[in-house]
Amino acid sequence: MERTLLIAGGTGLVGSAVTELAGSDERFGRVITWGRRPVPNAAARVEHWGPVDGVLENGLRYEHVDAVICCLGTTMKNVNGDRQAFLRVDRDLVLALGKWSSAKGAAFCLVSSQGADANSAVFYSRVKGTVEEALSELSFKSLHLFRPSILDGPRTESRPGERIGLAVMKFLSPVLPAALRPMPYRTLAQALVNAACSTEGGTRVHSYENIIQLAGSGA
Repeated sequence: MERTLLIAGGTGLVGSAVTELAGSDERFGRVITWGRRPVPNAAARVEHWGPVDGVLENGLRYEHVDAVICCLGTTMKNVNGDRQAFLRVDRDLVLALGKWSSAKGAAFCLVSSQGADANSAVFYSRVKGTVEEALSELSFKSLHLFRPSILDGPRTESRPGERIGLAVMKFLSPVLPAALRPMPYRTLAQALVNAACSTEGGTRVHSYENIIQLAGSGA
């Protein structure tokens, strides 16, 4: 049976790849993106709903959705170090979407982060862990939490520190624990799309090896 998929954060590195893959995936009868702006060069059948504020409560209120892939996220650099602005995206918007998805009875797939821990001393990891815990308390048909390490893929913005870190981690990849290895962004995107089509229920946490396996599973 064809599914309806909602993608949040479709203009980012992973989200754009998810939109591309889902747009040509015959398992989906309908693909919707939700965000501030449409995804560039998206397939003609991909619908866009925006802006962010009010769309879930109004425009998408009566829409049927089978699965949601959430790629929402920003960086402290993008918000000029403003923690409240960071929380607005990485916590508040994600949880609002999660609650909406739960009420719809939709499967929910979240791009979180390796090291997510609500008790972490690191702000970023603590936010990711807090969001995971809050989502786990909601009622979902299925909840998929993806915990990739640093993403390996082309960036539109300048991230010199990340580029250096990625180069070092790719060099050390053969001896690094699997969970710390750089994650190819298209592999993660394919795993997210396959998870959105999965019929397995419950909460599942996906790290490097499981993401690689899921990307190649086809379902």
